Amino acid sequence: PITSGARVYFAESIDKMPDNLKEVQPTVFFGVPRVWEKFHAGISAKLKLATGVKLKLVNFARKTGAEVSKRRCHGEPIGGLLALKYKLATKLIFSKLKPAIGMGNARICVSGAAPIAPDVLEFMASLDVVIMEVYGQSEGSGPTTFNLPGQTRFGTVGTRLEGIDVKIADDGEILAKGRNIFLGYSKDEEATKAALDEDGWLYSGDLGSFDGEGFLTITGRKKDIIITAGGKNIAPKNIEAALMEHEDITQAVVIGDRRKFLSAIVAVDPEKLSEAGGDTARFEASIQAHVDAINERFARVEHVRKFSVLPRELDQDNGELTPTMKIKRRIVNDNWAELIDSMYD
Repeated sequence: PITSGARVYFAESIDKMPDNLKEVQPTVFFGVPRVWEKFHAGISAKLKLATGVKLKLVNFARKTGAEVSKRRCHGEPIGGLLALKYKLATKLIFSKLKPAIGMGNARICVSGAAPIAPDVLEFMASLDVVIMEVYGQSEGSGPTTFNLPGQTRFGTVGTRLEGIDVKIADDGEILAKGRNIFLGYSKDEEATKAALDEDGWLYSGDLGSFDGEGFLTITGRKKDIIITAGGKNIAPKNIEAALMEHEDITQAVVIGDRRKFLSAIVAVDPEKLSEAGGDTARFEASIQAHVDAINERFARVEHVRKFSVLPRELDQDNGELTPTMKIKRRIVNDNWAELIDSMYD
């Protein structure tokens, strides 16, 4: 920000962030997935109230926005009839909606720190807000790969940045090397040796793969790998992302380490839970149908056989989330041990 001459704003709190965004109207906005999920939930609820002519306009604008965003992500020009449709959609819908959520001036919108559900990316793109995922860690001085304007693929964390070498180890772990890589952990030689090899490659602890265009997809966290009682290795990330495609689910944790099958605990939107009087049973039929549908996408050993709806969202107060909203699996397993065990009785 200093070298580019940009101002930096910090949200006063998570509750005041919507008002802060409307006040600032940032050109660059970085939010963890939970922030974008709240955008998705809030806007979706309001759009569902649209009827008649307004509904038709919204559908027209979203269809146009999705096509324009897709072309922009691939660096393709916007011309002809699509350009005219986009101009009309902007005048009627986007020019009003985007400033109302604080995205009126946004040129670069970023998500990182944890996986984000594809339907959130696609929904926001249909509103002319393209979210670009980034991947990196402190040991690599921040970003390692990044989706860039004109070079973005949803579901990936982009291509490697100039000056950084990235490769995939035989076991699927992502390795990075370059002048951006740290020299080691202060006064902890053992931890340094575990993270850096003799050639300077940083062992990220993340699992991933490159596609033919050089875009990196994160498939899981090495330490999060579930080893079932049958000895099968399963990365829970993609299953959890699929679970969170359900409109009511805000968090999902797949369970199954040393267990005979996979289960999951899920949290639902607090407002919807409150409207249901705290009755989690009201969500079970809908979620079961969703679980049955997504199980078809995965191998049989990756099927979620049972699930439980939590009475509240996972939070930092109970030690279940990091400051960047990542789930602490060990704490979650400890805090909800009784509920988890009940699914295996």
